[in-house]
Amino acid sequence: MGIKKPRLLLAAPASGSGKTSVTCALLEVLRRRGYRPVSFKCGPDYIDPMFHRAVLQVPSWNLDSFFTEEPLLKALFQEHAKEGDIAVIEGVMGYYDGLGGTSEKASTYEIAALTDSPVILVADARGASVSLAAQIRGLMDFKEDHHIAGIILNRVSPMFAPRLKQVVEEHCGVPVVAALPEKKDLVMPSRHLGLCQPEEREDIREWISAMADLLEENGDMDLLLKLAESAPELTEVRMPEMQISGGPVRIAVAKDEAFSFYYEENLELLKKLGAELCFFSPLRDKCLPEGTEGLILGGGYPELHAEELSRNRALHRQIRQQIQNGLPVIAECGGFLYLQSTLHAGEKDHPMLEVFPGRGEKKERLVRFGYIEAETKKASVYGPAGTRLKGHEFHYYDTDHNGSDLICRKPGSGREYEAGILSGSMAAGFPHFYFYSNPRAASNFLDACRRYSAGRKAQLRWDTMGKPIDGLGKLEEAVVKLSRIQKTDRPTITPRALLVLCADHGVVSEGVTQTGPDVTKIVAENIASGRSTVNVLAAKASCDVFPVDVGMLGEEHYPEEFTPGHVIGKKIRPGTGDILTGPAMTGEEMEKVLELGEELVEALQNKGYELIALGEMGIGNTTPASVLIGLLTGKNAADVTGRGAGLAEDAFLNKVTVVQKTMDRIRGLSDPDPKTFLREGGGLEMAVMTGVILAAAKKQVPVILDGAITAAAALCAVSMEPSCRDILLASHMPQEPGGKLALEMLGLPACIQAELSLGEGTGAMMLLPLLDGTLEVYETMKSFEEIQVAPYKRYGEEGSC
Repeated sequence: MGIKKPRLLLAAPASGSGKTSVTCALLEVLRRRGYRPVSFKCGPDYIDPMFHRAVLQVPSWNLDSFFTEEPLLKALFQEHAKEGDIAVIEGVMGYYDGLGGTSEKASTYEIAALTDSPVILVADARGASVSLAAQIRGLMDFKEDHHIAGIILNRVSPMFAPRLKQVVEEHCGVPVVAALPEKKDLVMPSRHLGLCQPEEREDIREWISAMADLLEENGDMDLLLKLAESAPELTEVRMPEMQISGGPVRIAVAKDEAFSFYYEENLELLKKLGAELCFFSPLRDKCLPEGTEGLILGGGYPELHAEELSRNRALHRQIRQQIQNGLPVIAECGGFLYLQSTLHAGEKDHPMLEVFPGRGEKKERLVRFGYIEAETKKASVYGPAGTRLKGHEFHYYDTDHNGSDLICRKPGSGREYEAGILSGSMAAGFPHFYFYSNPRAASNFLDACRRYSAGRKAQLRWDTMGKPIDGLGKLEEAVVKLSRIQKTDRPTITPRALLVLCADHGVVSEGVTQTGPDVTKIVAENIASGRSTVNVLAAKASCDVFPVDVGMLGEEHYPEEFTPGHVIGKKIRPGTGDILTGPAMTGEEMEKVLELGEELVEALQNKGYELIALGEMGIGNTTPASVLIGLLTGKNAADVTGRGAGLAEDAFLNKVTVVQKTMDRIRGLSDPDPKTFLREGGGLEMAVMTGVILAAAKKQVPVILDGAITAAAALCAVSMEPSCRDILLASHMPQEPGGKLALEMLGLPACIQAELSLGEGTGAMMLLPLLDGTLEVYETMKSFEEIQVAPYKRYGEEGSC
């Protein structure tokens, strides 16, 4: 199926030839003649599309073949071109100028080829005659499929125009469709980031009208329209379907004279993915839009309005408070400067939001310029570590707090540098990203907003319930956290499963335990047949129990499927190595156990489980747990080692020595990291738990930790990927000092203080009935208004409106 759409692309031999002025003039002439033109801009520019919008009072779109692959660019062009009856595309820089100044990639020429558009070349004719024809001829001869169909001579003397027109047409073989005289009173002023914005010129409509008059008086509009009609039919390319992963979400977007740099496609994509965009002015509004669930602070010129921005302290306080409460934020360039402590402009420092401690100031030359491909080093509102986005930088201002959470690569040269500040609720830095380069990243941002919204609604429900504020303490916090994980203020935790990971430990040979390794297999099989303590508690908690052999001694081959009454066979190797003398496992085995963790999460998800509890069984495993916690916290053995299953004093002292010597060995390795710690000093069951937690964080599945062993695995997972913390719930405070320290480092409050030390997941099973009861209260208890009692109030939060 073909699409017939009249279209023209206005290009130039070089920047500064007058493309924007001529494009605006053409759009206005078309509008006068009753057409509904649709405009586009090649490349990453923000300001030129603002002028198009000033003419048409409709959005203008960017077309950039670096940001998107060919099919998506064609689809974007066709989707928006359908909104009018003629399309006008403004080029960027010189016609063939592309990436790094050495390639035609992302050039105006490439856009002309991809959209199969007739090109009108806007040539600056000041001080030129026959040489101008040679320049145009050279552009046409450079490529056989040059697409150049007509010429507009700009800034040409009216007396000389007819002769120059004849010369150009004779030597170039294409018509001169207009010859525009120079009008100095119609020149648009510019500043350090390009043209001044259209709203800064009070007579913008008069300027546009005068430019249109100039084009009509000195051009052949009928010929221009004929060339537009000559554009060939396009093969239809449909937009890929966008998957909405939740309900509507309300996003506040800063938009005024200080913040105006937005890709229209970004805003469009967010709306397609379920965003309700609410624009506000940081210059004038004292509050964010009501019900804000996410915030976008775009680029612009905050430095020109620094004094006025700094005076709006009420808005500063509210935004800062909301960010502290976890409001997801995207802040780019000018928006990033707004979040700094101060912004230097007009020879003084102006207070800004103080979210970051930096100071923004103008440099003598461009700090960064051009395209980048960025890769996240950690999880953030854009998604997991390794998420990639394409964008553009163009700024004279810099700060002394730029961050280092992105790896930015320059196309062409391959040069790399670090920038940006990322977290589970923040993406801030100087790059402007184009969301269609990775729509999943935009969807992930909205998911973060939905999680924030769900948690906020859950907290509001607790606070309006007819009981003392925070009356159920950590249990209320758990429900709010579950709401954030599941993106709903009505969380559910059934059905649920307990994974009991079972493995043996070579370090048992160092005399760190009371019993031998043969006990591990016996207990694992008792759990499978329902004869262990954890089974009794799990039955009361309505939780399915799955013991999994990931590294027990022996050659038993248990069924690999999740079979009731059986140990599940997922053995990586029979027991870990003796961590005192060598690694617990090989690098290859380490990768396998992490992959097994992901496999187990997927299997449980496929069976419909909403929540995973973690337990373990392995004689001697408090020793590697102590080693891991000591390595990850920087503590010594005496700080993290406990008596395990009731060691006598001499055996305990020996265990402390073994833990310290093991940590010393591992610390002596070159550049050890959390994965190295786990490979060298952990256990197979702990490594699988780490993989489970990493996978659960990606899939947003809540995980309940049991005791010290699961806490050690959780500390490993969070050290590898900080976002794992967001899906973890601690059941009880472990007796082992290392376990207590691990939960403290993780910032996870334990709901139960009962001096439990059994393991197997028993603490997690005890928490489930408490959560069930708390959820019942949450669902059924009446509000203050319903019981006709004056509501309690939460004090101490600034920034209310």
